[in-house]
Amino acid sequence: MTTPSVKIPGFSIPTIGYVVLIVGVALVISLVDGMFPLGVSISEAYAVLVLLGFMAKDRRLIYGGAIAGTILTLEDLFISDPGVAFWMAEINRALSIFVIWLVAVFALGQLRFIEEQKESEKMKMAYDLLKQETTFLKLNQEIAVLSNTNDPVEDALKGAMKIICDYTGWPVAHLYIRDGDTDLLSPSKIWVLREWGQFETFRQVTEATKFVPGEGLPGRVLASGKVAWIKNVTKDPNFPRARLAKEIGVKAGFAFPILIGPKVVAVMEFFSEEAMEPDAKLLDVMEIIGYLLGRIFERDHAGLKRGEYEDHLRRLYGRIKAVRELEDVPGDHKITAEGIHEELR
Repeated sequence: MTTPSVKIPGFSIPTIGYVVLIVGVALVISLVDGMFPLGVSISEAYAVLVLLGFMAKDRRLIYGGAIAGTILTLEDLFISDPGVAFWMAEINRALSIFVIWLVAVFALGQLRFIEEQKESEKMKMAYDLLKQETTFLKLNQEIAVLSNTNDPVEDALKGAMKIICDYTGWPVAHLYIRDGDTDLLSPSKIWVLREWGQFETFRQVTEATKFVPGEGLPGRVLASGKVAWIKNVTKDPNFPRARLAKEIGVKAGFAFPILIGPKVVAVMEFFSEEAMEPDAKLLDVMEIIGYLLGRIFERDHAGLKRGEYEDHLRRLYGRIKAVRELEDVPGDHKITAEGIHEELR
């Protein structure tokens, strides 16, 4: 049979435990104090009740401990055996009460300091969160503006990589591009490196490495169409580039797909010199950026189609012009449309 728990309004379960402890300690001190003569008071020990209230971080228990200690100190004054003059016992008990309330004042002050410190930490966390949200919003805005410019594709992508590196503080960025409709990612020459000499080995290894779906960091992104993060690439079993060189100079890495609709057309990867735990918020933002950067590839693809269409119109115009010239040939010889077509082939 389960014993129903007793709940006191306004008190949590841990606080009730402290209340029980305070009552028990108070009874023990009162019992011991009552066994000594008036001149041998141990009423200062009631300050322990205040300290227990402080441990519970509850103002009510601090005040309650001080009040209980005061009442019990006065009570013990009348139940203890006389051993000295009554006025001396009164002074002794008054000093005990003074000590009890002095401890209470210090405990309340310290508790207030702790609460203010916690409040300050909460405000700082809220400020940091707001700053991060503002930073990511600006990042999205800058990438959105860049994705809608008429800059060459390579310049636009490199500009986006530099913006992301500046915001994250990561020193390495590189772009893998999908080979048409094949399931193969090829390394590009598009890099952003804080120190070219420092990451030269990694650059050379990367530019010599292609990936299929599921292989390496870019391959994972190609296979899933989602962002991916590796805490430490040198300890990851699925990071082939780490096996190709003794020291590649990078540790943490994340990558995200650049998408046109559901299709992954490229993978943008970034690396840090230190191992780092995944940043979920950063990855969420990168997923959005992947769609924004897809517009650059869409614009380039549309530009190619437009160019092909314009070339077709120019060829058609040339053929029409040639037909008119043949029609204007003097003489009785008539050239049929089929004949003109054969002539122009």
